[in-house]
Amino acid sequence: MIQSSGAATYLLGDTFEATIAAQHFGRLTLYDRQLIGADHRRDPAHIRRDGFEHYYLQVLRSGRVVSGRPGEERRLVPGDAVLFDATQPMRSIVDDGDLVTIILARDQVEAVAPDVRHLHGSILPKGETGSLGQAVLSFIRCASSFPETSAAGVGHVITSMLGQVQGRSDTAYSDAVGESNLELSRRIRAEIFIDNNLAADLSSDAVARSIGVSRSSLYRAMQAVGGIETVVKRRRAARLRLLISQQDKSTSIGFFAEKIGFSSISHGSRAFKEIYGQSPDQFRAALRADAILAAQALHPGRMRNWYGTIND
Repeated sequence: MIQSSGAATYLLGDTFEATIAAQHFGRLTLYDRQLIGADHRRDPAHIRRDGFEHYYLQVLRSGRVVSGRPGEERRLVPGDAVLFDATQPMRSIVDDGDLVTIILARDQVEAVAPDVRHLHGSILPKGETGSLGQAVLSFIRCASSFPETSAAGVGHVITSMLGQVQGRSDTAYSDAVGESNLELSRRIRAEIFIDNNLAADLSSDAVARSIGVSRSSLYRAMQAVGGIETVVKRRRAARLRLLISQQDKSTSIGFFAEKIGFSSISHGSRAFKEIYGQSPDQFRAALRADAILAAQALHPGRMRNWYGTIND
């Protein structure tokens, strides 16, 4: 599977462990990985062999990771995002890391950020709309609920933030992607903000102000997904589902519901049942650790096809 991504992995010690989950959206792929004891390298031989041209962002959720250009690696802290160009060498040394990676097509990135190549191997600073690392971590939390039509919006948000890192204006971004894609980008930016602030005031005015658009622009952007209130309810229900599935059974569902902004347990239960067709209690009772379908399992051939799609 590592070879499918165009890199080699060497053991750091006696223990190596890897868990990988992925979501694929046409010309965009998200990987959620937990690694122990891995020295991950992409050298000139791999670059010549596979011909990949995509860009990818590596974001550290937690753990101990050193990453960057060979010989210039830097230790990451949680939330750091490193940009890599697949046509240049890289190295990541992972003692024990929880990482998210997003793969992006070169033409989409360079349409908005044409000089982005020089950022290869760099830890990216925060832009005006926040941290790229925070955005990517939001995407991976929400990925299972994204329709494929939202994949372009995910790419547009990331490329717009890369453009801001390079000092490109919103006008330049709008000219590059067009009005329809700009609305899609605003929608995804709003969903990122909502996902990161579920316990806060998430009125239309508050969301519009926080992402730097007018209320009318936000209204137009959110129409296709039912409006701000619908998105907030869906995101809170999704987070409740995630918390129930990840936490021990001794924590009350009411505690989770209030933690993420529902006014009461009954409010959270109604929203959850409306979206998932069962109550939170029923969902908790039905959880099974081995519910992954064989058809969803990752394998090298499937990954090679994804990289081929991104680099077409």
